[in-house]
Amino acid sequence: VHSKGLKLGIYSDVGNKTCAGFPGSYNHYDLDAQTFASWGVDLLKFDGCNAGTLELLAQGYRCMSLALNKTGRSIVYSCEWPFYLRPLQPNYTEIKQYCNHWRNFFDVYDSWRSIKSILDWTVLHQDSIVKIAGPGGWNDPDMATLPGIFVFLSQLVIGNFGLSWEQSVTQMAMWAIMAAPLFMSNDLRHISPEAKQLLQNKEVIAINQDPLGKQGYQITKDENFELWERPLSGLAYAVAVLNHQEIGGPQNFTFSLTFLGNGLACNPACSIQQVLPASRDWGVYSWVSSLSVEVNPTGTVLLKV
Repeated sequence: VHSKGLKLGIYSDVGNKTCAGFPGSYNHYDLDAQTFASWGVDLLKFDGCNAGTLELLAQGYRCMSLALNKTGRSIVYSCEWPFYLRPLQPNYTEIKQYCNHWRNFFDVYDSWRSIKSILDWTVLHQDSIVKIAGPGGWNDPDMATLPGIFVFLSQLVIGNFGLSWEQSVTQMAMWAIMAAPLFMSNDLRHISPEAKQLLQNKEVIAINQDPLGKQGYQITKDENFELWERPLSGLAYAVAVLNHQEIGGPQNFTFSLTFLGNGLACNPACSIQQVLPASRDWGVYSWVSSLSVEVNPTGTVLLKV
């Protein structure tokens, strides 16, 4: 795997059995961590099935975190911890002490309905989850695993069959806005040139990986349109305009630039660069300007301001 320029991930479970009924890591955290490290594993997805009580669940996640650190190998620790605490409110401060990223919501599937449900859940809970995200710990819009085989069906379903091109652009743009970990989940032998180009778009990846490390959030919704922003380093912002309309043609959404950054993003003026669906320079705008954005149905326009 490493010889092909890829990273190696593996799956286990905090309980005595995985969700699919295979052996879990309960009471063998150190042994499993050392084994994974000896295999050259780069990421552990640690599920939360069959953990017993919530205290045993929490204890297991803590123990595996310490066990991974003791190996001396850098292994990304992907937790399911908060997902298994719902409907209780997770203690994200504690979770971030132990995990590199954590899954909050249901499995992502290769469908527009699934992508929409994840975005809707994120908006509903953004007041509690956005503020905890930052370098070292991130909210994960989900990574599902096929039972019984070591293949991740991860967050980015771009390049499979369930999303249209516009919906693929939306997922890439919104996952960048949400500071989400980016994992491809397609057959790399048969990926289309268009999907490959989108997944490797350096401008989008730069927004996703911005060193300031702040997660974006929805700032307004108007009928079928959502307006999101993400603070970036260098006093910049990433801005996404998402069109939920599923029929018809492109529609325009107009908003005042005073909406952005609590009125500070374009004060007294700002340059605007379109990143998706194609790179384009929009020029310089004053603080009191309005911006009109044409967005295709189920599509997103991603801007850097």
